[in-house]
Amino acid sequence: MATCISLLCLAGCSYMNTTYQWLGGFATGMRVTSISMDPVHLSTSYSTAVCAEDPDVEGSIWMTDIPLKDLASGMVANGQILHIEMLWVPRPGYTPIDFEATNLSVRFIVISEGEVGVYEGGGFGYPLGVPADGSMVLNLDGVTLQLASSTEGFVDLLSPAQLDGTFNGGCDQEKAILVRDATSQLVTNAFDKTMYVWN
Repeated sequence: MATCISLLCLAGCSYMNTTYQWLGGFATGMRVTSISMDPVHLSTSYSTAVCAEDPDVEGSIWMTDIPLKDLASGMVANGQILHIEMLWVPRPGYTPIDFEATNLSVRFIVISEGEVGVYEGGGFGYPLGVPADGSMVLNLDGVTLQLASSTEGFVDLLSPAQLDGTFNGGCDQEKAILVRDATSQLVTNAFDKTMYVWN
């Protein structure tokens, strides 16, 4: 029995150590890079970054560089919105560290000169905490993205692409719902049909 407990603790510590190493400085920041011979790098600087509980998944993270007032009004010429769904939480001592596993679903919306591109993808993320805790940290490494929908004039410079970075912040259900609803309306208006950016 003592041996089993020791092994579980060791596995849990190993997972936490791996998580910590991947998280680096725990600072929020994301980077999108095209997978090509001459890669395009799209760095992000989000003025809004919140996590929230989600009845359909383990939690959601919403990040955008668009001022919330502009997002809510739908008057957006340029900007980015990132929506990350945590489908399941790795359990220390139970979940093997597998770089080909998928526990995240990602939607990345780019608005450029009024044109809209919706990228979708998935990958594996290392979380510390869950939205129910009030705050959390999540590291993404090598999440794949591909253009799924775009308006006629949108120029895709990224597909296929890779998303890397870290979210470290508090959870705010009200703010997350505001970003979710405004984003959904923005995308619906852009494509002139009802579109939802969450499941």
